[in-house]
Order: sequence, then C-alpha cells, then structure tokens
Amino acid sequence: MIFIYLACFLLLFYYLLTKNYGYWKSKNVPFEKPVFIFGSFYKIVTKQQHLFYRIREIYDNFKTPYCGIYIFNRPHLVVRDPQLIKKVLVKDFDKFVNHQIASNEKADALTYHGLFASRDQEWKNLRTKLSPVFTSGKMKLMLPLIQECASDLAACVEKHSGDKIEIRDVMKKYAVDIISSCAFGINAYCLKNEKSEILEVATKLGDFKSLIRNFVVFSYFFAPKLVDIFRLSLLDKGASSYLIDVFNNTLKERKKRGILRNDLIDLLNNLKQNESFNENYKFDDLKMAAQAIQFFTAGNETTSLTLAFALYELSLNKDVQDRLRQEVRETFDKHGSFTYEAIQEMTYLDMVLNEALRKYPLTIFLDRGCEGTYNFEDTGLTIDKNVSVLIPVVGLHYDPEYYPDPEKFDPERFSPENKNNILPYTYLPFGDGPRSCIGQRFALLVSKLALVYCLKDFAFDVSETTKVPLELDNGIPFIMNKGNLHLNVTRL
Repeated sequence: MIFIYLACFLLLFYYLLTKNYGYWKSKNVPFEKPVFIFGSFYKIVTKQQHLFYRIREIYDNFKTPYCGIYIFNRPHLVVRDPQLIKKVLVKDFDKFVNHQIASNEKADALTYHGLFASRDQEWKNLRTKLSPVFTSGKMKLMLPLIQECASDLAACVEKHSGDKIEIRDVMKKYAVDIISSCAFGINAYCLKNEKSEILEVATKLGDFKSLIRNFVVFSYFFAPKLVDIFRLSLLDKGASSYLIDVFNNTLKERKKRGILRNDLIDLLNNLKQNESFNENYKFDDLKMAAQAIQFFTAGNETTSLTLAFALYELSLNKDVQDRLRQEVRETFDKHGSFTYEAIQEMTYLDMVLNEALRKYPLTIFLDRGCEGTYNFEDTGLTIDKNVSVLIPVVGLHYDPEYYPDPEKFDPERFSPENKNNILPYTYLPFGDGPRSCIGQRFALLVSKLALVYCLKDFAFDVSETTKVPLELDNGIPFIMNKGNLHLNVTRL
C-alpha cells in the first residue's frame, strides 16, 4: 500500500511541475523545449553556462518577434522585437507595471519597501516622491562629495604606478566610498583603509560565492514562491541592520547639529519634512532607510563592475584610451577642474561609457509581470494574467543587425552622428519607460568622474595575468569576471 501512496505522490509532483509545459504550444508560440524541473535554465542551475550567454543563446535561436521559455515550470515570454518592447515598457506600461521579483514584507521589509521591488500604487507614489531627488540640479549639489572620492581614487592608483592593480577591487572601494558619502553621510575611506568596516558590510551584501546566497538571489528573481515558503531575506540581515543603524544615527546627528551636506539623507529628510497631511505615501524611518540601503546595494556593485570593464576595454584598445585622455586633458585645461559642465561637455567620454554599457550591461534582462490578459496587437498573441515578460537586453546589445561586429569595442557607435541611427529600444542598460533606473544620472556622473581622474595622468594596459577574453563566473547570476582582473598602471 505504501508503494501506491508513494507512486501517487510522485505522479502528483510530476504533474504540478509539468502542467504548464504545454502553455506556449497551446498559444502557438515558438518555444524552447523545457528540461524537467529546470525549464530553460538547466545549464544555469548546474553552472555550465552563465546567464549572460544563456539569454543571448535563447535570443539568437529564435528570429521571431517573440518566443517562449520556461523558468522552472513558469512560462515566460521573451520579447525580441523593439516595437513590442516599446509596448511593454512604455505604451502599455499600465499592463506591465511590476517587476516579478519577490515582494514579501515579513521576509525582508527593506527589500519590500525599496523602489525596485515595490508594486502597483505604492511604487507609483514612491517613484513620484523620489524623482526630484535625482534631477541634474541635485547631482550638481552632490558633485563635491563625488569629487573628493575621485581624488582619493587617483591617489590610490598613484600608489600602484609601475605595478599591476586589481582594478575591480579598487573600483569597488571607490564605489563604496561614494555611496557611503552620498547615501549615508559618512566618510568610509575604503580607498585609504583596507580594513574599513563599511567595506566589509558592502562585501556581505554583494557576496555571491556561497550556495545559500545564490539560492536566495535566484529565488527572489525566478522562484518567488520559495521566498514566501522559507521567508528568505534578499539582504544579509547583519549587514542591513548595520546600515539601518548608520542611517538613523546620521539622521539624528544632522537634526541635532543642523548639518547640511546635500546628500541623499538630506534629500530624503527634506521630503519627509515637507509631506502634506493628505499624501498617499508617507515616509517613516524604515521606508527612508530602505531607499538608502537599496541605493547602496544596487550602486556599489554596478558602478565598480562598469568601471572595471570600461578600463579593461580601454587597456585592450589603446587608441581609444589615448583619444579619450586627450579629450580629458583638453577639457581640464579649458575649465581648470572637472566641473559638472566640463563632464557634460566630454562627448567622447560619453561614447566610451555608452559602449562599455552596451558590451557589459549589468542588467542582463528586464522583466515585467502581465497585470491582466493582454493582446499583442497585429501578432495574434494573447497572454494571460501573471505571465512574465522577459526583455533580453544582452541579446539586443549583441545583435549584429543593430550593432555590427558586436564583440568589437567601438565607441563610434554612439557618436553624435551615429547615435541617432540606433534603433529605439535596442539599447537598454538602464531600462526604459516609467520604470527605468531612477539612479541613471548619478551612475553616469560617478562613472565619468572616475574615468577622467584615472585617465588624465595614468595609462592602463593588460598585464601578463589578464585573461583575454574575459571569462565570466558561472556561479554568479550577474556579469562578473572569474578570478582577478589585473591591469598594469603607469603614471604619465
């Protein structure tokens, strides 16, 4: 009898895991045949392939406007056509408001109240409230804080002149210094202090080496039901508690001493102080801290990796590096310093950074959940509520139809003459539409300042230990190179 019960249980288990596997066939959508349990992500889970290459492979295997995949047993529509992408991100945004990341206040209140994971009307209220914080005017006010960290970066590079430098590690310290200063109002001095406490906290938040940590991250993005079942926290609890204490203590000290730094704490506090009685969304201490912590978490890894990859490409393409250095020096001589206006004036700098973000988009894909039954007009396809839409950013960025010879690092793609020829919705490093990255201006400003402070007086070259091409770490769900990234640095 026990064998009958076991067989029934196994049959039921099999049915639950495979019942959705006929979804795309029933919709007459071309699809990738799923692997039992894992769907289209078997190679990802078993670390045979990086997500970067898996998404590109899916994109390249289908030439249709869209295709179907399964992540575990959940159907996802991969939208390849730029016009359909526009519908999802912009035109019909009200049908695709939410990310599909898990959102469970009891499991992780900080992630739940952060802008990225917030949902529906709460997201709309929060986005409206935070948008004034990231205007160009506010970025100009933060510039002195960023310049101070960029100056420390140049001093750190100077110490390694004539030697090789682990560029990702140095840029991680730079990013943590800046975000600690701009989001938490403290001088972390990671570039000066190898044992900085806040650097250890940042390392914990961005630690993707452990199996448990990867399981949690994967669950939040691809298996949200596991978050609810196991009450998984996306943020390391010890690290997030430390940052909450830092945020609250800084806020109290500001109020007590009347300190004003024009950083994120001041801006958030100003929003809270000017809330009206009848506002739909109001800040409390937890919600304010959640924005700062999300800013810290999202900003330090993305900034450091973008800069590391940009300098890696400049080391391989010395003609591009030399041309950029010339622009940097001419602009510096003209303005006498790297002012906000000077940074915005550097056209080639913008081109180089745009190309780095094309080759190494830290957002490999965008995802949206369908809020109700939705019909893609002119295609005949109707998808059901809660079906996820996946936009393959990395596939678009490497499509030779849009970017000829996509493996080549070529800033000329983004020259003033060529930029207007780029097809809309094929370049999406920060997303697009109402739910695009709110910190885009900040990220670009921080990255540009790092590059100009480094390149003005230093040359970068690949070392004997630099892997060419880069090898990505299959155990990490984001674009991160495997092992060290050493570059030689020479003072000019």
